Amino acid sequence: MATIKDVARLAGVSISTVSRVTNNASNVSPAIRRKVLRAVKALNYTPSIVARSLESRSMNNIAVVMGRTMDQAFSNPDFFTILQGLTSTLVEQEYNALLLTNLKQTVETEHCIKLIHSGAIQGVAVVGSFVQDPLLSRLVDEEFPFVLIGYPPDYPDIYTTPYNTVSTDDKKSAYMAVRYLLDHGHRRIGMVHASLAYASNRKRYDGYIEAITEAGLRIDHMLITSSGHEVSETVPAVTRMLNVVHPPTAIFCTDDYKATGVLRAALQLGIRVPEELSVIGHNNYRISELVTPPLTTVSIPLFELGHRGGEILMNKIADPSTPIQNVLLDSQMLIRDTVRNI
Repeated sequence: MATIKDVARLAGVSISTVSRVTNNASNVSPAIRRKVLRAVKALNYTPSIVARSLESRSMNNIAVVMGRTMDQAFSNPDFFTILQGLTSTLVEQEYNALLLTNLKQTVETEHCIKLIHSGAIQGVAVVGSFVQDPLLSRLVDEEFPFVLIGYPPDYPDIYTTPYNTVSTDDKKSAYMAVRYLLDHGHRRIGMVHASLAYASNRKRYDGYIEAITEAGLRIDHMLITSSGHEVSETVPAVTRMLNVVHPPTAIFCTDDYKATGVLRAALQLGIRVPEELSVIGHNNYRISELVTPPLTTVSIPLFELGHRGGEILMNKIADPSTPIQNVLLDSQMLIRDTVRNI
């Protein structure tokens, strides 16, 4: 392949002159421009995208802070559905996604801020948030274009959030799932939740508590357990719950992987679903329709979350004066075969 040096040698000009011509700079005479373009055509030269980006100090990169910890980023394949939605917007605008995953919040923040100060990125898309989230606070202080894809921490009313967000109402969707179980006669309703350090998990926990309390029922902490992301971590936690003196007749899970763990624990204990135990998941991960029986769950628009987040971020980069946008997408119950009316 021809290089910029080859073009400069054939045209009889300097490398910097070739660079100015290929970047369509105005400070080149028409005669020199014609010579360089003839050499470019003769050698079938294609300018390096990286070299042009470095010269213009614009790499057209968006940092995607995804999963927020390494285990969350790579053990949950459905994060990539959000990423697909996000990149579908970025590609249209000729932007690249630079994926960031770290083990610690402090490292994550430092890494992201270094990229901002180096000029290597033009915006940040943060997928998911912690209840205490220094990265979001720092991005606000930097006055740098970014969007949070997920429910914002510390803001009960999403529309008062001082930065761009696109999310679903996690508290409302969890309340809806538990209310569905209550409406089907269940009164002993357990919950398996993920780490409450994450804002979305905390909101889903709050939705469960509100639905149970509103129904006039006592919160029984023997029926509430936390679990890691893996199904193998959920099974022993659920087994303990199902072995209490008065076990639940239904269990709500804050994501479908935990619901899959409930199905496996029930199978090992000889408990039939839904005849003896009803189960509801959340998120409508691909696995939810593959398990037996197919899982009733809350469907959230994963691809649309990413796509809308990308649109909001691109608008902010194109025009920094664009007003803050806080978008709330709808969730809905997806009725399958794991809930019984008692």
